[in-house]
Amino acid sequence: MPYLRKLKTGNWQATVWTPAGNRVSESFPLKGQAHAWGSELEAQYRRGGKDPRAGKISFQEWHDRWWEARVVEPRTMSGDASSIRTHVLPHWADWQMRQIGRIDVQAWIRKLVLNGKGPSAIRRSYNLVHSLMQAAVDEDIIAISPCRRIDLPAEAVKPPEWFTVRQAQAILNELPQPWQTMALLGFYTGLRWGELAGLHGKRIDWLRSRLFVVEVNANSVVKEYPKTSKSRREVPLPEHVREALARHMHRRDPDGVVFTTITKGRSGRLLNDGNWRRQTWWPAVRAAQYKDSTGRFRHVPEYPPHSMRHTCASWLVQQGVSLYEVQHLLGHESYQTTQRYAHLAPDSHEAVLGAWTRLESQLIVPAALAAEVTSTRTLAVGR
Repeated sequence: MPYLRKLKTGNWQATVWTPAGNRVSESFPLKGQAHAWGSELEAQYRRGGKDPRAGKISFQEWHDRWWEARVVEPRTMSGDASSIRTHVLPHWADWQMRQIGRIDVQAWIRKLVLNGKGPSAIRRSYNLVHSLMQAAVDEDIIAISPCRRIDLPAEAVKPPEWFTVRQAQAILNELPQPWQTMALLGFYTGLRWGELAGLHGKRIDWLRSRLFVVEVNANSVVKEYPKTSKSRREVPLPEHVREALARHMHRRDPDGVVFTTITKGRSGRLLNDGNWRRQTWWPAVRAAQYKDSTGRFRHVPEYPPHSMRHTCASWLVQQGVSLYEVQHLLGHESYQTTQRYAHLAPDSHEAVLGAWTRLESQLIVPAALAAEVTSTRTLAVGR
């Protein structure tokens, strides 16, 4: 029978001892829930599905087995290997799997924070440990994962970087063909760079003025599936963008990759993201200038190619297109990702401003005081 006790919070805690001699506890609002959980766990142990010595395996040993069985993209595997080598194994390698408790994982996270590691790096490292531990549970190496209710550092939400129409036009003016057409398509469809570079002519419906996102260029290799399940989508084409695409496709393979290399002697190859940025995008952005509202020439902000995608979303939201529609256009897996653009909606602040105007009375700065403040500031500037 599981050991039950009532906590000061009013919840009930059930405690069960594993075959390896470890204590496992969970708390529940109701006594019956705690008893049911404990009884089920004890029944699992009695069924003999776990080797009592399994938990003695070291983290390093289990990591090696788990790593060899993973099925992920090569690029993901490379980034994960770096995280594990830098943040995970130096801490956990010599621990026995059964020794690792929830508080140990939390202490590790705290250590990473104190060592100045960024929230993104910490989350990636934790997610890897979480996956490794869950696999250990599935293989009866441990009874329960220690990665439960772990507090992680919050990631600062970076506001999207987007271009104005004048800035985007200035960039197009500096780009040679066919990259003008490629950027035009990026600004008006919000396709990721890999989706632009992996687009095939056979995915363009000329009659309905649509294109279908199916293939993606990843490290100069075309895959027949995009980033996520929602990334496979249908995207409408404005008429002038469709016409520019039609001119670009003249005398090209109507079913082949739309945008390929144009260098003499090396034309027709798949684009490389790094090379395209270095040789095409950055020179155009750094050379581009636009007139601001006062008529002065200014340099375009040095944003990366992905900002074409942000620009597309920003323009649509400013024109009143719903965030729901923008989410589906861009293929965002999470609605929270799309919400970064909510502040750009035309009516995003109307409710707040309307509330201030409905106040019974308003706070004011007396005219005499305002004039005195202005005079003081003028004198300070003069000094």
